[in-house]
Amino acid sequence: MSKIEWTEKTWNPITGCTKVTAGCKNCYAENIAKRFWRGRCFNDVEFHKERLNEPLKRKKPTMYFVNSMSDLFHENISFKQIDQIFCVMVQADWHTYQILTKRAKRMVDYFHSYNGFILSRGIWLGVSIENQAAVLNRIPSLLKAPAATRFLSIEPCLERIDLFPFIGNSTLTAGARWLLTKTDNKIDWVIVGCESGPQRRPCKIEWIENIIAQCKDANVPVFVKQISVDGKVIKDIAQFPKHLQIREYPKNKIGE
Repeated sequence: MSKIEWTEKTWNPITGCTKVTAGCKNCYAENIAKRFWRGRCFNDVEFHKERLNEPLKRKKPTMYFVNSMSDLFHENISFKQIDQIFCVMVQADWHTYQILTKRAKRMVDYFHSYNGFILSRGIWLGVSIENQAAVLNRIPSLLKAPAATRFLSIEPCLERIDLFPFIGNSTLTAGARWLLTKTDNKIDWVIVGCESGPQRRPCKIEWIENIIAQCKDANVPVFVKQISVDGKVIKDIAQFPKHLQIREYPKNKIGE
């Protein structure tokens, strides 16, 4: 099982990535690659056809984080290769797939190449958010994606972040031509946490509390992954302050 608290298992048909944003500075995946890849550069993005069928072999319904060691929509991965990955997800539809990207615009370009394409309810799409600029740059693209469940991973949280107007009821998105409602384009889940690792940047408890408050006001489930207290990263939820002991999931999960 995965050590990532909000998923159950990882599936990496792609490995390797390149940095595109402030959130990439202390990439955990790059640090893992330095330890275990025996000379291969993390910037070498590879498609692993031999790993495609892993979800088909597992019959127990499982939550998969897709490409924890890369980005599905990396520019070095062709749309045809992405097709192959989605094909497996559609076939092995007893699982739940969590896809997280920093390349939200390329994600939208991919789906626009399939006019009217709609994902099954077990395929979730999310974007990484680390600061307010990422909110404005990535969430509008996520809201255009044809997913039944859309989520945000605010990790590392590098500053106070305002999610308005992208969560909640009947709020107009910047530059959009439609209203967000509970039954329309919306954010369904938010993960939030501090940065970890020896070079971690600070994350104030107040920033985490602010995200929780916004999610509660909008009736959006929130998952507090890890927090920083007195300069120490705490991952054990039992050691969180009581008001931060929140690990909720969206309802749209296979098997529920």
